[in-house]
Amino acid sequence: MYRLLFFLCMVFIYNISYAQLDNEEYILEADKVTRIGDNLYEAEGNVSLKGMGLTITSEKMIYNSATSQVQAEGTVIIESPEQKLEAEKIDYNMKKETGTAENIQGFIAPFNYLCAKTMNKTGPTTFTVKDAKISACSGKVPEWSLSMYEGKLDLDGYMQLNHATVNVVDSPFVYVPKFFYPVSSNRKTGFLMPLIGYSEKMGAIGNFQYYIAPDVNYDFTVGVGLYSERGVMEEAEARFALDDKSSFYVAAEHIKDYDSDSDTDSRWRATARNQYVPIKNLYINLNGDYVSDYLYIRDFNDYTTPEFNDDNYQNMFFAEMKVKYNNDFIDSQIHYRRDMLYRDTRTGYNQNQLVHMPSIRLNKIVKDIPYVFFEYDLSYDHLKYQHTSFFNNMQNKPDEDNDWIMNRFSSYGRLYTPIDLKVLTLTPSAYIGYIRWQDSTKPFNFQDSISPDFGAINMIDEKTAQKYWGDVDLTLSVKEIYRDYGLFRHSIQNNLIMAYSPKLLHPASNTKTYFPNLLTNDITSYQSTLSYEFITALIGSGWNIKLTLNQGFDFMNEENPYTPLDFKLDLDILGYITNTTEMMYNHSGEIEEEEPRMQYFSNSLTLKFLKYFYFTNTYTYNGKIYNVKANSNIHNTTVGISAGINIWRIAAQGFYNWSGYNETMDIKNLYPKTFGGSIIYNSECFSIGFRGDVTQSTINSINGPYNRNEIKLYILFSLRGLGDSNIDAYSIIQENPI
Repeated sequence: MYRLLFFLCMVFIYNISYAQLDNEEYILEADKVTRIGDNLYEAEGNVSLKGMGLTITSEKMIYNSATSQVQAEGTVIIESPEQKLEAEKIDYNMKKETGTAENIQGFIAPFNYLCAKTMNKTGPTTFTVKDAKISACSGKVPEWSLSMYEGKLDLDGYMQLNHATVNVVDSPFVYVPKFFYPVSSNRKTGFLMPLIGYSEKMGAIGNFQYYIAPDVNYDFTVGVGLYSERGVMEEAEARFALDDKSSFYVAAEHIKDYDSDSDTDSRWRATARNQYVPIKNLYINLNGDYVSDYLYIRDFNDYTTPEFNDDNYQNMFFAEMKVKYNNDFIDSQIHYRRDMLYRDTRTGYNQNQLVHMPSIRLNKIVKDIPYVFFEYDLSYDHLKYQHTSFFNNMQNKPDEDNDWIMNRFSSYGRLYTPIDLKVLTLTPSAYIGYIRWQDSTKPFNFQDSISPDFGAINMIDEKTAQKYWGDVDLTLSVKEIYRDYGLFRHSIQNNLIMAYSPKLLHPASNTKTYFPNLLTNDITSYQSTLSYEFITALIGSGWNIKLTLNQGFDFMNEENPYTPLDFKLDLDILGYITNTTEMMYNHSGEIEEEEPRMQYFSNSLTLKFLKYFYFTNTYTYNGKIYNVKANSNIHNTTVGISAGINIWRIAAQGFYNWSGYNETMDIKNLYPKTFGGSIIYNSECFSIGFRGDVTQSTINSINGPYNRNEIKLYILFSLRGLGDSNIDAYSIIQENPI
């Protein structure tokens, strides 16, 4: 028995050998290892050599433990975190990281596949190749590739191809004498994928950008947009990350527009997102998104390249500088901010601006007081509201300005305490607020309103007014009741809320009566209500259905005491069907003047089956009684519906979008309207497709208003490793004066 064990151990030691030299560990394993010199080993059968973060496997290998030289043949596989290559034969020095290989092919990070007749590794990250091919696609016949007679490869940068051809499938398509192809997973300086095309309105289009990456934490982009019918656009971006809390981004573009419909031909857009934290809890922000004119987004949004807000259908812009300091007892901030909103009108357009110069605010929810929570807010605003009407050129383009400047002081405090009982939580709350408006450039002119309980709004003089009010409420939340039925769980929750605040009349702002209503709480609602909220849910494995109902009774409203019914349904079944439906319904007869009557409904539905999806998002807002005046902060509206299908590698989608502004929020009166669709073929390493859209709009240009229909066709093209491009291939514009 002992002799048998000894014999097996000797066989094991003979067939597996290890080498360790110069304090660096190399592990050599094989079916058979033979020592043929002082530092020379010959290995055969399932050979594996590990060291320096590299693994080399082959059928036969000669290894020099003194020089770390490796000679291997057969099916040689070289693996590391950055690469996996297969060759017929290699001669490689693991210490110097240099060597040669024949008939090599495989994967190089981040997503490149390379094959070459010969490869010479000249350094840790550099190679030279001959009769080679590189692609972002895998397989013996990639969908696209670059072939070269010879090339130089740097894993930290680019591959230089000499006498190269661009191949589609395996057929030459374009010859390029010299080409630089990015192979690094790190950001590198170089040209980005250009945007080219043709548009009837823009003419021939060429947008070219150069990316500069000096270091990992900052970079720049400079570019130029060439539009034969509009001019030359200059573009610039800069990004810098100081640490995990301090970062900076600025971008801008400018064009001297030959064919501007706007009231200026020097057109631009600029954006900034910056935060600097010099010391703990102190934040300095400089943010903004601003344009030169109200038609800028319509004209250039399809061609812009900086990181602007692409979803700004409401034509709203802002700029702010803010300093914040937060600790356990106070959140404080001071900021200067300008908000701007453009709206089309029948005779031109309006520009509404609200400027905080400055705004100072102190607030906090204090939780360290025994038994209660205390919330407070103190603020001061020096406000300037400006409404400007710009008329068409046919009317000699007069401007009408309506400025309103005032100082505003606001404060409120709230005390509340959650009382946790066995089956329910009781939360009483009390609130008191005060606002003072003074130094108004427009004389206040309204009737005082005084509540017999607590609260009043009154004029002190033509330039000064004030308001104080308070409210109390009590929330009773019954803890969740549920029952488990095995396949699903049924849950029920109940909340009862009693709230009271005094009734105060808030006159409408018009040319005869000026009442401040520019910020939150300038107008407050009154109530003496008892409301009930019911929540029930069915929760299963991978699915759930949740229903929420809320209905209240207002004792102070004699004409219509029932508060709007709030209904919400959420549905999710295995991720294939999801639905969110909301409705707030208020039925009323005669109502007091200036009180709103509204109906609101929104619905969102997603169906997914065999990669099929359908999405809708609708928004309606009807029955608005009070007039919308110039100084009301009513935003524009957007509505959208889209549907699509994704089968195999083909994705198709259609859409219909409305956007614009009107008082009734009626969808049919929202302009512009855009509808269209796209179809895209997605493969492993490239995408190609088409997108077409039609935009119907009414344009108020300097030469007068006109109806405009614009039809566009885009070619969508993307190559993995090189980037993507949208080519404006075809467009038709139809314009009819109104």
